[in-house]
Amino acid sequence: MPTRRGLVKATDRTPLTIGSDVETDEDEKTPKSESEGYSCIPWFEKPYPKHVFFILGNEFCERYSYYGMRTILVLYLKYYLTMDDDTSTAVYHAFTVLAYLFPLLGAFIADSWWGKYKTILYLSIVYAIGMLLITMGACPPIGLDTMHLVLSMIGLFVIAIGTGGIKPCVSSFGGDQFDPEQEQYRRSFFSLFYFAINAGSLVSTIVSPIIRDDVHCFGRDDCYALAFGIPAALMVVAIITFIGGTSFYTIKEPEGNVFAEVFKGMGSAIKHRWNTPRSERNKDHWMDYALVDTSYKMVRDTKYVLRVLILYIPLPLFWTLFDQQGSRWTLQATRMNGYVGAIQVKPDQMQVFNPLLIVTMIPLFEATLYPCLRKYNINFSPLRRMTLGMILAGISFILAAGVQMEMDKTLTVIPEAGNQASFRVINGGNCKAQIWTDIYPNWSETGSEGGDGLLLNPGAQSNTLERFVNPSMIETLEPLEVKFHCVGEAGFGRAYVTIPKQSTVNLVIDKDGDGWRSKVFNGIFEKSESGAAIVRVFNALDYNATITGLGNHNLLVTTNNISEKVDIDRKTYTMMVYKDGTNIKNSSYYVDTGGDYTILVWNNGTTENEVVASVMYTDVYPNTVNLFWMIPQYFVITLGEVFLSVTGLEFSYSQAPTSMKSVLASFWLLTVSLGNIIVLIIAEAKFVPNQADEYFLFAGLIGVAAIIFIILAIRYEYVDESEFYETQDDPLDKKEESTFAEDEYHGISADAKKKAAEVNGEPNKGFEDDYNTAF
Repeated sequence: MPTRRGLVKATDRTPLTIGSDVETDEDEKTPKSESEGYSCIPWFEKPYPKHVFFILGNEFCERYSYYGMRTILVLYLKYYLTMDDDTSTAVYHAFTVLAYLFPLLGAFIADSWWGKYKTILYLSIVYAIGMLLITMGACPPIGLDTMHLVLSMIGLFVIAIGTGGIKPCVSSFGGDQFDPEQEQYRRSFFSLFYFAINAGSLVSTIVSPIIRDDVHCFGRDDCYALAFGIPAALMVVAIITFIGGTSFYTIKEPEGNVFAEVFKGMGSAIKHRWNTPRSERNKDHWMDYALVDTSYKMVRDTKYVLRVLILYIPLPLFWTLFDQQGSRWTLQATRMNGYVGAIQVKPDQMQVFNPLLIVTMIPLFEATLYPCLRKYNINFSPLRRMTLGMILAGISFILAAGVQMEMDKTLTVIPEAGNQASFRVINGGNCKAQIWTDIYPNWSETGSEGGDGLLLNPGAQSNTLERFVNPSMIETLEPLEVKFHCVGEAGFGRAYVTIPKQSTVNLVIDKDGDGWRSKVFNGIFEKSESGAAIVRVFNALDYNATITGLGNHNLLVTTNNISEKVDIDRKTYTMMVYKDGTNIKNSSYYVDTGGDYTILVWNNGTTENEVVASVMYTDVYPNTVNLFWMIPQYFVITLGEVFLSVTGLEFSYSQAPTSMKSVLASFWLLTVSLGNIIVLIIAEAKFVPNQADEYFLFAGLIGVAAIIFIILAIRYEYVDESEFYETQDDPLDKKEESTFAEDEYHGISADAKKKAAEVNGEPNKGFEDDYNTAF
């Protein structure tokens, strides 16, 4: 194994000629003699900078904090802040948009004013404050519902500033801890850094849903406060860990903002081209017009960046699909059965498959797939891999649509569109009831008390097909008159019910001595956030009753009223009814995953001879499609991520000049932000009412994007990294003072520099680091 040696800066700046006068050993391909003023030492003689483990520990804690919060975020928005599916999705992706926009601000601050160290430290403190705010927002004692919303939204905004601001700084700050001659060590650091990211993501994605669902606090069946509080605490640990290595860090001062230089050069090019008469516009590239007041190197490097940025145009569509794993796919999982035997996988835990598959696939592909393709001379270029990644993302959404269509076959139909609403009548009396109302013509032939009406036995409900109200009958929202009486008995009861659009309304009628009483309550018609069952109890008895046996819940239900909803796991429960501490009724009921149930308790006897009865109604059918049917779509989109994201980062790095690598990395993050904006637009527009059709829409969009990417990729010419070191003629016949003035000062010719930058025709990647260190 050849040993690469590095040039180490001496105390003076004696000119060094890099060329044929340096004797070279053909076996080692390294300089054999020492030049005046420099000493040659093997790279491994310098110890590994162990203080980078402070940075790795910081990154693990920060990624746990971020993903621990984001994993449960969409369920928090929907079930705690009571947003609907579309609004929850929109807020989730709005947060992601900001989190990937603020890296531009963080890079600007770090390069221009604070430097990487201070930017990471100060914005990490901002980050921790944001985590504290959202934790406070999840604490019920904090105040009114509006306060929860305000604290949560401010917290998310502050978190986006913090996580986005430090994102472009941490990895590069870690790279700064290595000397130029420690290239191998630096590569190992980035591997460890990537592992720390995925380890934090993996652990938090498993743990946070468990804490959210299995811990109960503040009288709730969940504990979002603790689920957010632990990531907030980990963020404080991240800050302390980072500060712990301060005395050991190599801290570089800000060197000026490359972004500003790039945009200044582009602005100059546009201005000078605009001021040049059309007949005199003879430049090969529009950026050449900036050479009037911009260095040739800056113009040249900007051209390289623009060539890659054109390829970025279709990429936001990939992130549009990819980031829905935490929103639409998580909401899809709440409507599925997460049990495998006695083991339950929670809906938000499905996101763990992505980091788990990532850490498995990357080394597997590097060890097997790519070597095999090279062995058989199969050209699987980076742009071809990225194209395949986009296609795979589209296929994953087709699979998601297939799963959704299968789910739709068993989902309870609920009112969603137009003026549609749901109305159900439950007979809590001890006689067969006859019911009339104008909105159901089949309930009454004549619309009068003498018509047939709807007949309901004691404890019975109007069936599912009869619950949907004719839209034209509720446009004015006028109260609906419902009349009822016991068959064969005189006297009628009346109830007036207002049925809002897109609502679910229940009417319980009940004999009260010789008269009638009624109660209106809204239906649930939603899935539990944990995938459990939702149960409520309506007490139609003449006294208050205590209900036990439904999990760990003790429900005190007043007469003619309904209890709060409770989440319980699937199994058979023995529900016990107590009157003044005395058990008066036991009933066994089986509830299944994702089902919504209403249990009616009523007197089916007389006032003198009470017969307590109970019955359970299924309001929303339980989940029948198993959660693990989502694994194929997670597997395919993760394949897409490996081919597009991992390859894209490597491609962007290799195709960018050294001065522009941070610029290109920031624009890469910007494509993530733009992709989430697309989700925002589609989710808020709500022009695709069916979820399966929306998945097909996204698959079609990325199909179009893939075609555009193929066209752009065909026209792209790969750049050999050695080109970034080559001498190029100034189009204006100027001396390339901005590029090679320093070389000439040190007596290094352009040809000698080019020769030293190559070994046997291959790029010597260590040359640039050695050269920059020397000069």
